[in-house]
Amino acid sequence: MLAYFRSLSAVKYFFFYYQRLRWRIPVLLALSAFVALLDGIGLALFIPLFQVAESGNAATADLGKLSFVVDGFARLGLSITVGTILLFMILMFSFKGLVTFVDHFFSVQIRVRFMKRMRMQLINGLCNISYPAFVNIDLGRIQNVITGEIGKAGSALLAYLSTLQALITLFGYLALAFLADFRFALLTTLAGLLSGIIYKYINKKVETSSLMQSYIGNGLQSKVLESVWNFKYLKATDLISRYRHKLEGLVNEVEDLTMKMGKLNAISGSLREPVTIAIVAGVIFVQVVVFEVSMFSIALILMFFYRSLVSLLSLQSSWQSFLVSSGGIKTVSELYDEFEAKAECREQTELPPLQKDLRFDKVVFAYPGAPDRKVLNGISLCIAKNKTVAFVGESGSGKTTLVNMLAGLLLPQEGQLLIDGVPLGNDKVRSLRRMIGYITQEPVVFNDTVFNNVTFGAEKTPENLQKFWEVMEKTALTTTIENMPNREDAMLGDNGVLISGGQKQRISIARELYRDCSLLLMDEATSALDTENERIIQGNINALKGKYTIVIIAHRLSTVRKADEIYLLDNGEIAASGTFETLQERSPRFRKMVELQEF
Repeated sequence: MLAYFRSLSAVKYFFFYYQRLRWRIPVLLALSAFVALLDGIGLALFIPLFQVAESGNAATADLGKLSFVVDGFARLGLSITVGTILLFMILMFSFKGLVTFVDHFFSVQIRVRFMKRMRMQLINGLCNISYPAFVNIDLGRIQNVITGEIGKAGSALLAYLSTLQALITLFGYLALAFLADFRFALLTTLAGLLSGIIYKYINKKVETSSLMQSYIGNGLQSKVLESVWNFKYLKATDLISRYRHKLEGLVNEVEDLTMKMGKLNAISGSLREPVTIAIVAGVIFVQVVVFEVSMFSIALILMFFYRSLVSLLSLQSSWQSFLVSSGGIKTVSELYDEFEAKAECREQTELPPLQKDLRFDKVVFAYPGAPDRKVLNGISLCIAKNKTVAFVGESGSGKTTLVNMLAGLLLPQEGQLLIDGVPLGNDKVRSLRRMIGYITQEPVVFNDTVFNNVTFGAEKTPENLQKFWEVMEKTALTTTIENMPNREDAMLGDNGVLISGGQKQRISIARELYRDCSLLLMDEATSALDTENERIIQGNINALKGKYTIVIIAHRLSTVRKADEIYLLDNGEIAASGTFETLQERSPRFRKMVELQEF
């Protein structure tokens, strides 16, 4: 996509926008052409107005082929008087104002529609991208493109539409000028084309700088996010001063590019008036000295010429504004293409509710960065419905990879994951995820009310409220919530900052229970809690035993004592399996792990 965009001409940009806006662009251009026509006819009326005011007669010869404007009065049975012409001019320019309003408002609607479509495409692309692809994308880039670069892309569209409108208007006035005096019009056209050469080099520099600004802006956004996420560590170690230097460097680069584009715009703006005056002076000299044209004809052509120059300057200014913002189009399109290339299967097959078991059959998996290291190496095991299964082992033994596979975030490279005997493929992962409740070491709590956190924004109906309080009871949160100032409507703050770690974890468990999931995945769900909160949470989990299929990853072996089956993993293989007591008796490695921990 980037290579394509680097070669884009104005025409190719037109097709880029046309694919997304279709009939709206021709309609907008037609409106602009109509505005130019109305304005041109209105301007042409000044010549007969001056002639009638001076001599009492209107000479159609000075209007060239635009004499139909004056002849129209006779066809309508109207006498050519100052009052008639003035009235007609008022009506003409009033109608032009109405069409201009429709034209401008329609262009705003197009911009809003375009930005909405692009933003929705990015959001859908983000939601559809596979998990392995997501973890390899810079989060700062995603945020910057969806929030900032989309705005630039919208500004680029508006500037491009303004360029097209100015171009259509320019052609309209030139056409009217040709009708009035083709020689004069030809000279002005040639002079205008020559002036465009001046801006070609400047525009190229602006376009390149805009693209670089977008890329550096992505990097800056990423570093700012990193500093926010890791602020505590950076502050405590005073490494924040070093990190500040990185941010300052990126800020300086962005500012340097902005200054460069500002300088180029200043040069372009300062040249416009001298170039315009030089063109006007040259064309008038040729008309008067060489062609000996009457002053009324020159006046008419000059009015069209002035309007043409205004349109030409507007075109150049709009195009330059487009180039300044064009980097947004490129970065948005690049990210969208990346999302599309790495998306999960869109055609999904619905899985029936779990009836029997989930089964790993000789599953092998290795991460792309280390393809020779098998994180899972021929894993075969069975998780029966409504049983509690735990995975234990040293870091890097494959526990988290197994759980990610159960969540449909990863797929086996060899072997199969079977749900009631049906192999899990890319076309079934979303159906599997709808069965899953996922509870991690860092609980997910949103800056919203308790009710909205648990129900994920469900309507507050009596039925939903009753269900909410039922899961509060299951997670031992009833008393806590009732004692809050606004009960279920109490705000929890960013990442649950207004409640304790234990309460956050119970809120996250309550959310999964509210969803009516059948498979609970608990990835180190209690490892970040103190002993008391761990005991409470563990009691909540134990109460769910036999009602849900529960899969636990744990370092603290005390949390898996009541599991129906424990699998000890070692270098991607099952080293031993059984109940807690069985493993203590038969596995020296497990027994040593137990001895090293306090119970």
